Amino acid sequence: MKLRITTNEDKHHFYGHGKLMITGEYFVLDGAQSLALPTKFGQHLRVRELSSSEHVLYWMALSSKKQPWLQFTFDKADFTCLNDSSAQANDLSKILNATRELNPDFLKDKRDLAVETVLEFPNHWGLGSSSTLIYCLSEWANVNAYTLLQNSIGGSGYDVACAGSDSAIIYRKIGEEPSTTKVNWKPSFNDKIYFAHLGKKQSSPDAIKYYRQQLNDKTHAVNELNRITGLIINTQDFNRFEDLLNEHEVLIGSQLKLMKVKDTLFSDYWGSVKSLGAWGGDFVMLTNNKSREELTDYLQQKNISTILSWEEMIL
Repeated sequence: MKLRITTNEDKHHFYGHGKLMITGEYFVLDGAQSLALPTKFGQHLRVRELSSSEHVLYWMALSSKKQPWLQFTFDKADFTCLNDSSAQANDLSKILNATRELNPDFLKDKRDLAVETVLEFPNHWGLGSSSTLIYCLSEWANVNAYTLLQNSIGGSGYDVACAGSDSAIIYRKIGEEPSTTKVNWKPSFNDKIYFAHLGKKQSSPDAIKYYRQQLNDKTHAVNELNRITGLIINTQDFNRFEDLLNEHEVLIGSQLKLMKVKDTLFSDYWGSVKSLGAWGGDFVMLTNNKSREELTDYLQQKNISTILSWEEMIL
């Protein structure tokens, strides 16, 4: 297999979009259809060939403020990290080795390389720092992104699908195979949809473990979520949209035995509030039929300062 790396500078640059899961939540792991959106924020990966030949790979990860937050030096022979033994270094080593397993030619040349990644969003936002990296590496090494994901960090794959999409998608797993369908979902009332960050990061592995412990037969929930997702995609009525979001939240909450985010944090809010992805952290989606200033004032009273409109957030 040949690597997608040449002396052409353009071929050294890869990019993946961040993601937001609108419907489906954990049940996408068991075949539910998920409406998911790529975001305007993503991650860049740039590769530079060096003149030296010491069989090393230099890796620098930059934050959204262009500050280094990871700096590793790997032995290209087996991707052992030479300067760090942290969990992050070990995780990246695992991903790089999984990439080589899929493409034995991956980084087998003698030239040293310098890789720089740049996030466009704070990494605590939960928009997909890992999934965008997986996608960029798969493009660089010319391997299947879903297989790379499963062979390294695991997950449903919807986030990897968003990383490479330029529009909303319906994502589902048919058995172990991913299925992605692009949809034109930009409701006429998108100016009344906002996204707010709760100020804390939710652990997806822990959330999935909890989900697995709750119930064995997920057939009814999957069917109901598919019905709601289909209705959400097709409605252009704002009030109906809010009703469907509320129905979705009630269903997930009852299945997981968890309180809805509106009940725990926004009981006095005038619109709908929906958790996105793993419950309890990251972003929520709010409907707002008042002014942005009124919404901002309300959320700031709850110490929530990160508020983005549809146009600011969604690709």
